[in-house]
Amino acid sequence: MFRKAVSITLLVSLMALASSGIMMIVLNSLEFQLQMHPVHKIFGILMTISGCFHIYFNFKPIKKYLSIRKVLAFGIGMVLIMSVLYVVGFNKPLDKEKIQEIELLMSQLESKS
Repeated sequence: MFRKAVSITLLVSLMALASSGIMMIVLNSLEFQLQMHPVHKIFGILMTISGCFHIYFNFKPIKKYLSIRKVLAFGIGMVLIMSVLYVVGFNKPLDKEKIQEIELLMSQLESKS
């Protein structure tokens, strides 16, 4: 039963993250992003937890997949892309005053929920 709950949690979390993320990109509105932030954050945490359990329950097949050179190369490529995007993101200059304003707005919005 726990395994099935993990799978359903992973599925619903993927749906929540995908739909809220796509809407944030398409609408490109700070107000909408602030409204969707709780959904995106909570289901991101749930997806991370259920994803860890999914990897635990499926570790043998994952090891078998990674023994195929093309799959391993693809996985390494994805990790490299992720790493480059993290480096770019962390090194991007930001306006600290705007960030403080946004954080204040977010805390006000979350306290109203």
